[in-house]
Amino acid sequence: MKNAPPRKRPFTSFRVTWLAAAAISAFLAAGTAHGATVIGDPARGQLLFVSKGCVECHAVRGAGGRIGPDLGRSSVKGSFYEIIAAMWNHSQAMGEKMKELRLVRPRFEGTELSDLLAFLYFLNYFDEPGDARSGKSLFAEKHCIECHAIGREGGRIGPRLDAFPRGTPPLQIAQELWNHGPVMISMMRARDLEVPAFRGNEIIDLFAYLRSQGQRRAPRAFKSAGDPVKGKQAFAAKGCSHCHAVFGDGGSIGPDLGRTELRGSVTQLAGRMWNHWPAMSGAMQSMGMATPVFRNEELADVFAYLFVSRYNAADPSLERGLAVYREKRCASCHGMRGEGGIGPPLARITDGQSKEEIARRMWNHAPEMSVRMNDRQIAWPRFTADEIAALIRFVSESWKPPGAAENTKAKTTR
Repeated sequence: MKNAPPRKRPFTSFRVTWLAAAAISAFLAAGTAHGATVIGDPARGQLLFVSKGCVECHAVRGAGGRIGPDLGRSSVKGSFYEIIAAMWNHSQAMGEKMKELRLVRPRFEGTELSDLLAFLYFLNYFDEPGDARSGKSLFAEKHCIECHAIGREGGRIGPRLDAFPRGTPPLQIAQELWNHGPVMISMMRARDLEVPAFRGNEIIDLFAYLRSQGQRRAPRAFKSAGDPVKGKQAFAAKGCSHCHAVFGDGGSIGPDLGRTELRGSVTQLAGRMWNHWPAMSGAMQSMGMATPVFRNEELADVFAYLFVSRYNAADPSLERGLAVYREKRCASCHGMRGEGGIGPPLARITDGQSKEEIARRMWNHAPEMSVRMNDRQIAWPRFTADEIAALIRFVSESWKPPGAAENTKAKTTR
């Protein structure tokens, strides 16, 4: 009897993911037009997630298979290189499992892998549905109820929190919370109340409760996906770059937001930004800087900029790439100069190729490579994100003969 994967929730039920992917595709297209980082299309990537059979084994927040991990809740997160490393390290075991289930291992052509990676990268950009019941408890525990009313309960010192539309995006609420910070924190300290801090999903749950109590009318237009190009401009204009760098571009007073651990949805990051408010406010006052105020979609734009910037989070050296090429025994099949042998000649295949194209070729080559490595009793190579980033740069840039770069440059200037 033919084996078959367990029954799963239909992926089409996860409509929020499709809407998020479409929104992100729009802001990435706008960013690319202005020279931002080139990233695949997450909306096409979601379609490929289904058509390539990924959904047979993997779910996204409960929608999909149960054989592999749920990719919306764990596992594949981080930069391009972290995702590629996770896929590669999983490749051999995945291939064996797909054979057992008589499923076809996916191959990728053109930009397909790039699109799929964009979908996986942005899976956690938007939130999981929050728990409104937990949010109601947090509304009291975080002392919001002391100053703000919802329905017939709560204080009258601050504005009512049931007056905005139910469809208001969480980042709009986070932006209002941030802008209200100077007044709110001052009043809470005057009343000897603890300033709220948010951990885990608490801010998502709190906002779910607030939204559930809002007015049943359409919200004002708010593009919650953000615009990374405008976000970069706002990051500088609001003074963020005075204290924070993004991969070395900016100040050094606060942590580098490119290299700092920032995993989580945009609302969770907004919660962590709020937790940083008291210390940041004090530091800015000591330097004579005004606390930034965000208008329209500016907070969403800043987060879009940070997310897009982190996609290429690696700057490996060629020396490190050579070391990885040797340590992982790539040379035993492809030759020290990429001339080929048991494996194909990388000098002709990967020279000058993009990281996406090299990753695609690696993935498609994995089944044949696994057979040959088993025959020679060579262990399957596993990579960290830094290692695979260094290797990809090495095989893209190291095969040119001495003087080739200078000759090419001379020809283009004639």
